[in-house]
Parts: sequence; structure tokens; C-alpha cells
Amino acid sequence: MNIILWGFATALSGYFAYSILRQWLTKRKPSHLAWFIGFFFYFFSALGSTVSYFIGWEPSMYRIWYVAAASLVAFLGAGQLYFTVKPKVAHAFLILIAIITIAMFVKVFNSPLNPGQLALHGEEIGGTALPRDARLYSPMLTIPGSFALIIGSFYTFFRRHSKAGLWIGIGSLIIAMGGTLTRFGLTDILPLANSVGITLIFYGYSLAAKPAALPVNTQQAG
Repeated sequence: MNIILWGFATALSGYFAYSILRQWLTKRKPSHLAWFIGFFFYFFSALGSTVSYFIGWEPSMYRIWYVAAASLVAFLGAGQLYFTVKPKVAHAFLILIAIITIAMFVKVFNSPLNPGQLALHGEEIGGTALPRDARLYSPMLTIPGSFALIIGSFYTFFRRHSKAGLWIGIGSLIIAMGGTLTRFGLTDILPLANSVGITLIFYGYSLAAKPAALPVNTQQAG
């Protein structure tokens, strides 16, 4: 059942990432770029989980999967910051997490892997195939990213009455709860929670990214 859910999550997030990519190619806004990277990384993490059911964890794919999974929330958080704070603050956050992600990528690709963990088919192994020092970068991204995404989205909802913030916040909490339940052995819930959560986040993003309607001039000419 999990392989079907992960396959569905892969297709769903791939469509979302493609939709945002088209917007970025048209408008070239940093906010669209941040959201695209976050959704694309989610797509790749779901794809890696799906493929692992067939061939286990191929070393190169596992390394890319880990970097994508560990950093995606940071880029989603950066995207949310563009809806929450001044652009220059969001720019700085985006640049910072990009630097940390690149550093993590280099470290992960130069670290040995535990072959026993990679041989597990369809298992949620997280970062257990990597040494501890390679995993130190993850909280540098997940903690501020989660804070920016969840707190930022609910801030826009409560302070600005933004429906987009509400949906992004709810979606983020669902994904977070799925990850928490996985730590207690309830791994079957993860792909379903992720699919629901990422859909709500995309819906919220779509509302926030929608151009504001121009006011209608009701005054008659003449």
C-alpha cells in the first residue's frame, strides 16, 4: 500500500513543482523560485522513497534524497517568508539556506554510507545510513525552515486574515505530524499525511500568489 501512496505523492508533488516552475519562468520572482525548489525537493524525496521499494537505496540516489528531504522545508519556509516579511529579509534567508544546503550536499557526497541500511527495501531509513557529522546540517535547515513556514503562515492568518496562511499552516502541521508518527513506528501514515499536507500547502500558495484584483471603477465617465 505504501508504494502506491508514495507513487501518488510523487506524481502530485511533481505536478505542483511543474506548475510553480512555469510561474517562475514567466515572472522570475525569488518567491516563486523558493517555492519551486521546496516542491521539487519534495518531489524528489517522494520519488526516492518510491524507488526504494524496488531496488533499495542506491547510494547516489540516497545521498540526493537525503539532501532534498532535509532541506525542502527550509525552502518552503523561505517561500512563506516572502508572504510574511520584507523581501530583503526573505532574500537573506533564501541565500543562507542555499549556502547551508550546498555545504550539506558536499559533506553528504563525501561521507561513507552504511550498506546494511541501504539494502532495506521500502524502509523509512532517514539519515541512518550517514555518519553523525554529515547529519549535523539537517537541523540548521529544518528548525528555521519549520519556524518560518508554520509560524509565518499562521501569523499571516491571524494578523492579516489570510486564508492562504491558514491552508499553508494546516498543511505544514499535517506533514509535521506525519513525521512525528513515523518516529513511533507508524510509517504507513507518512505518505498519506505528506500528500494531504503538500496539497494544502500548494492550495495556500496558489491563493497567496494570485494577483490581487484591480478595483472596479464604478464612476461613469462624462
